[in-house]
Amino acid sequence: MLKLRNETKIGIFALVATALAVWGFQFLKGLNMLSRTNEFYVRYTNVAELRPSSYVFINGFQVGTVKEMHLDKADDRTIIVELSLMGDVDIPKNTRAVIVGLGLMGGKAINLEFDEPCQGGDCAQDGDYLIGSSQSFMQSIVGDPAQLDAYMERLKVGLTTIYDSIADPNDPKGVGRTLLALHESLANLAIMTAKINHFLDASTASFSATAANSAEITKAIRNSNEDISKSLANLATITEQLKTADLGKSAGKANIALDSVTASVSSLRQTLEGASKTLNKVDVLAQGLVNGQGSAGKLLSDEELYDNLVRTSRQLQLLMQDLRLNPKRYNTVKLKVFGKTKPRTTPIQ
Repeated sequence: MLKLRNETKIGIFALVATALAVWGFQFLKGLNMLSRTNEFYVRYTNVAELRPSSYVFINGFQVGTVKEMHLDKADDRTIIVELSLMGDVDIPKNTRAVIVGLGLMGGKAINLEFDEPCQGGDCAQDGDYLIGSSQSFMQSIVGDPAQLDAYMERLKVGLTTIYDSIADPNDPKGVGRTLLALHESLANLAIMTAKINHFLDASTASFSATAANSAEITKAIRNSNEDISKSLANLATITEQLKTADLGKSAGKANIALDSVTASVSSLRQTLEGASKTLNKVDVLAQGLVNGQGSAGKLLSDEELYDNLVRTSRQLQLLMQDLRLNPKRYNTVKLKVFGKTKPRTTPIQ
């Protein structure tokens, strides 16, 4: 059995990988290296942004791609485009390679146009040159510009038909009934406006009569000035009588009661003010005690005095206990000449 060295295996693998990479790159460009293709050439004065790898169609069916593009070295103005077509596609020698637009977003392609299929020697051979031309985007949509008038005429007829069908008042789905109703509404609005104008004209006489009545009422008031003056004089007399009545005494009593209430309120205010002053003094005294001012303040704030008092109290307590345990020690005085004295009893701590 034949054994391959590792170097040989790596070399074979590198060759296969390189071949696959080249084939994949060409495949992405639209060229299949495993199938037979025919190469054709086309001269253009303007390629209209045609790109390599653009599609080549026959009646919308893709039969190849644009392989390469370069300037003709003879004049440096003509562009030679190389087309790669599938090997089983036969086209006549007078085939026109027309550059067309693919859509609104841009993009170009080549459409192969011919009148009749080829037979035998009439078919283009590999390496032949085809006839090149181009179309604008509108031409690719509409076709021949000479036929644009016919398209416009057909469009006009269609729009007229649509308008007649929509505006027909007998069509329940059209807007004809709506337009008719709108026309009737405008007519009714005009009638209502005329009636309003007639009403205003008729009301002018009523307005005049109202103004005349207002003038007569004003004249009657002017003529009644004397009666109004008498009524006002009577009202003044009644007011004077009310003033001279006993209402003044009642008002005086009410004023006395109000004065008494005012005096009570004033006394209460003075009492509250005295209480406030006393509270202020107490507050000042308490603040002085807290701050250690005066004898009482020092007694409250002097810690050393507090400690002395505690020790004095403790010593006084021990003295009272010793007095209770040894009373003879404090009521007689003995002179020691000979012998020992009785041992002293220590007070209980």
